[in-house]
Amino acid sequence: MRNTPRSNPLKTVREYLLMTAGLLIYSFGWIACIKPMEVAAGGGTGLSMILSHTAAELWGIDIRIGTVFLAINAFLLLVSGVTVGWNFGFRTLFCIIVASGFMSVMEPYFMTHYPPAGDVLGLDDKLLTIILGGLLAGAGMAVCFTAGGATGGTDIVAKIVHKYWGVAYGKVIIYSDILIIGSTLLVGYGLADVVYGYIVTVVVGTTVDLLMAGSQQSNQIFIVTADYDRMADAMLHEADRGVTLIDATGGYSRHDIRIVMVVCYKRDAGHILRLARDIDPRAFVTIASVSGTYGEGFRKLTQLR
Repeated sequence: MRNTPRSNPLKTVREYLLMTAGLLIYSFGWIACIKPMEVAAGGGTGLSMILSHTAAELWGIDIRIGTVFLAINAFLLLVSGVTVGWNFGFRTLFCIIVASGFMSVMEPYFMTHYPPAGDVLGLDDKLLTIILGGLLAGAGMAVCFTAGGATGGTDIVAKIVHKYWGVAYGKVIIYSDILIIGSTLLVGYGLADVVYGYIVTVVVGTTVDLLMAGSQQSNQIFIVTADYDRMADAMLHEADRGVTLIDATGGYSRHDIRIVMVVCYKRDAGHILRLARDIDPRAFVTIASVSGTYGEGFRKLTQLR
């Protein structure tokens, strides 16, 4: 009988605490830095800010961003459940509700009682303040994602579009952000605010990528050489990297060959290439980026979330 892994209560509590901390940082970045600058932005939170701003300016209705954020995600989850299936987890619901709560609590304080965080830190510049907000929001998202959470928004839209039209997730999210930010020109935002919005979106996305994968980015190197034994020995003993030999057949020559595969951190790739050149200058080498590597010599597999 297969043993079912038992959940670790302490690990689960730690993950939910991490998600909560990440959502706190995420909400602070948006409400304390980006919102006071009145710029457009993408994603579910950006759309919530735009709708809240529009309701106040056009109809005089004061709706907190957190409330709009919760309503948008509730609607998207309902549509996703009907069209794609009710396969989103409790953590998604937890993150949406907690983020909405943080935003609703923070908004009245940072819009009336306290100056923008950028002013407090001496950033007397709109661009610097929104970049700070983007960095904080991205860092918060990275912490939340690392703990297994999700912030909903355009991710839910991407899931629906991908199922019915086959468009890649990344493209849907990018197109959604472009559309959301660009549409603000119709509701009173200026062109400069739209440009600021795109800057915020890029900063948030880049920060998430760097924090989640940047420290673990690796290269996967394939070396095609007739002298694969010497090449493998050099990688093992001189570069101190693990090696995998892959049996293959040359497409033109039809000769049986072996490909030397090495995975290393990006900082070590130059050393690997120099070794390959010294052993066989005619070797055929390809390099591919790997976002995360787990196992012997890298992060432990148990750290995979």
